[in-house]
Formats: sequence, C-alpha cells, structure tokens
Amino acid sequence: MIRDGRGAGPLREGMAGAGPRSEGMAGAGATPRHIAVSFCARSSCLPCPCTIPEALAAPGAFRDGVFVDSWVQELSRGESESLEFKRSTASIREAVQTLCAFANQGGGVLYFGVADDGSLVGQEVSDDTLRNLANAVKLNTDPKLYPQIRKVEIGGKTCIRLTVEQSPLKPHTAYGRAYLRVGTSTQQLSQDQYRQMLQQQSNGYGFDALLCRDARLSDIDESAVHAFLEAANAVRDLNQNLYLPVDQVLEKLDLVKNGAITNAAVLLFATDPRRFFRGCYEIKAAIFPSDSGYDTMLNAHEFAGNLLSQVARVLEFLVLSLQKSYSKGDVQGVERLEFPMSMLREALVNMIAHRDFRVGVKSTIELRPSSLLFYNPAELFAPTITLESLKRHHASRPGNRLIARVLYLMGFFENWGGGTLKIIEEARNAASVDPEFGFRDGMFSLVIHRRRSLGV
Repeated sequence: MIRDGRGAGPLREGMAGAGPRSEGMAGAGATPRHIAVSFCARSSCLPCPCTIPEALAAPGAFRDGVFVDSWVQELSRGESESLEFKRSTASIREAVQTLCAFANQGGGVLYFGVADDGSLVGQEVSDDTLRNLANAVKLNTDPKLYPQIRKVEIGGKTCIRLTVEQSPLKPHTAYGRAYLRVGTSTQQLSQDQYRQMLQQQSNGYGFDALLCRDARLSDIDESAVHAFLEAANAVRDLNQNLYLPVDQVLEKLDLVKNGAITNAAVLLFATDPRRFFRGCYEIKAAIFPSDSGYDTMLNAHEFAGNLLSQVARVLEFLVLSLQKSYSKGDVQGVERLEFPMSMLREALVNMIAHRDFRVGVKSTIELRPSSLLFYNPAELFAPTITLESLKRHHASRPGNRLIARVLYLMGFFENWGGGTLKIIEEARNAASVDPEFGFRDGMFSLVIHRRRSLGV
C-alpha cells in the first residue's frame, strides 16, 4: 500500500550487510521442487535470464539431499515492514515506490502475482517482463536501485520475487519523491525526514561516491579487482564469476556510474591513486624510541598504492615491528604476537573506512615503547556516534560507505558497529588496560597501551 504521509516512524540506524532472509521449512508439506529464473538488473547489457540451480536460487537449503522450499513460508507471514505483495506488474509504479522505501530503511522483498492477503494469483512472465521491470526500477529511482529479480514457480503459479537491500547511498527517491516503510504501508517522507536522511548521507561524507574526474577504467588494476572477487567469494560466498569484466564488477559494487569511475573505485583498485589523491590518502607509520617527541625515528615508512595494498603492507609492517613471544609446542614452537592480528586489522580497517579523504592530511601510526597510536582525519557524527558510544554496540556510520562495503565483503571486519568492542576486548586481554578513543580538531585517535615489560 502507498500512503503520502508525514507520520513515518523512526529511521533505522546503521547499514545492513544483506537484505532479509527467509528460514527454511521442514521437509514435510513442502511444495514440489521448482526452477527459479534470475535476472541481473545491474548488467549494462541486460542479458537474457538464465536458469539457476535450485540450491543457489532459493533462500532455503538442502537437507538430506532434498531442497526445502521456504518461499511459501515467507508468503504465509503476510505483508510487513519488509514484505509487500502486488497482484500484477500493472502496479509497477507503486512497486518502485515500495522498493525505494525498502532501500531507505531495512531492505525488503516484493512479490508480483500475490494478492494482498497472501493468496497466489500468478501472472504471465516473459523475458521482456523481467527486463522491463529492471529498467523501470533503474530509470525511476535516484540514486539508481538494482534489485535482484527472480521468476519463481510457487504452488503451480508463476510469480516474480524482487529483493532490495538497505542501501548505503540512501535516501533514494522514486519518481522524484522519497519513501519510507511504516508497517505494511509505504509512506512519502516529510521534508524534515528527507532532510534528516540527507544529513545522514552527508555524515557518511559522500566523498567516495563522487565521480573522480579524469579517472578512466584503464587506471584500475584488474588483478586487484580479481583478488577482491576471490576473497569475497571465499569469505562472504559472493558467488560471482571470477572472469567478469572489470567494469561489470565495479558496476555491481556501485563504483561506476554511467561508465564514470568513482573516488572509491580509484582509492580501492587504482594502479596509482596518487595521480588523483596525493597527500590525502597515504598512511605513514614509524617506530619511536621514546613516548614523546618526533625528532628521532628508528624505522619509518609511507604506504601509498591502493587501499587494499595498504591494508596488507601496513599489517606486515606492524607484525614485523611489534614484540613476539615463543612457547614450546608438541611438535614445534608457538609464536604469539604482542597484539592479536584480528585487533590490528580491525583498528587499521576502521581507520581507513572512517577517515575523511577530503582533508589533505595523511593518516599516521606511531609505535612507541608504551603505546600504539592510530591517528586520522575523521568526524564522529554526533549525536549518533560519541566517544562514549564507541565503548558499546552502536549504529554504524562509516565515513566512506562504498569503501567500507568492499572491505566488509573481503572479510576485513565482521560486524557493523561492533569493531570498537573487539578492539577494547582484545587490547584489554593483551595489556590489561583499555584502549583510549579521542577526537579533537577533526582528528580521531586510538591509543592501544602495551605491557610495561615490552619495549620497542
């Protein structure tokens, strides 16, 4: 249902890693096995639909060698904040508005061929039907939405299932207006609500989503893109073809807009990002012999290259620079790093995902006898994020949402809004002292204390 209203409920905080998932049913009473047809709305050439094995197409699972349908269970729940039914594609305008509302909130699923009460009515579905749906959504939303669109057979009826995740680029508009989901209805946002969402978007800087002038596809390192695919397929089960052309991979990640390259694409995957961002994205790291002063450095490095290479090289520097201990094992000795790798990676990735690339200041890492300091330009996004809220589970507000999503897909961090808790726990276990978070004059700092018996 569509309503033009001003009584929408509170906005959901944070960024979801995935849309809603349905739980599998028990094997008894399940409907017959079916074939699902998937249509990729992101593809620039809009290819013909292709048949997908049931194990990959549906949100259920294999049990004892039998595929268990869960879409009937999904329909049985009825319309909700994240589920909408349409009898046919004749309601395409309302459907696009609802998909926009899903993207602006927590994500959701929309069915064509299902009545409001959840009964199956079905409809004629051709390749052109799927193609026209994809185009209708893409051409009438801004920023453009690319839902997952599937033709499904349920109970002998042909339906269409569209899925949209919560978008890191919200607020989206449909036909020039922004919408939000309130219960089972889709409501138009008030001006105040829209301004609030715009402020939240600007709180994410928005810099990584901007187009990078003069950047071309030839500036992108294909090997870095394929390394990303390999990692994301392994860690997040992204299930993407490793031989996809680079432009299609970037388009799926929202890193290309109408053929133009975004800042995020250059920072993440360019062969030489310094051509475009010299002085505002590099990381400087150094070992100091004392807890104060900058006159003497024992070892200093500046890490350029793209952000993915920076993660690997900075972590290597930290591993080589920090203290290690050894203990005997059954077969061979066991080496333990002063701080666990997971904590170091979390601190480094947080610094990258949240740093303000608009500021011409390099991020720095200082290794001193009593502490490890991560220091970078950033914003806290108060009142949602404060220094105190970092000490508990909090809403995620990555300054660079497109960059953060790629780092998440590669497995560099696990939970949105939980990274600081991991840092606190592991730093406390390593040195029996809580880390310190600070923010002053547009610079964020993280101080991790070292055990007193250890030195550089």
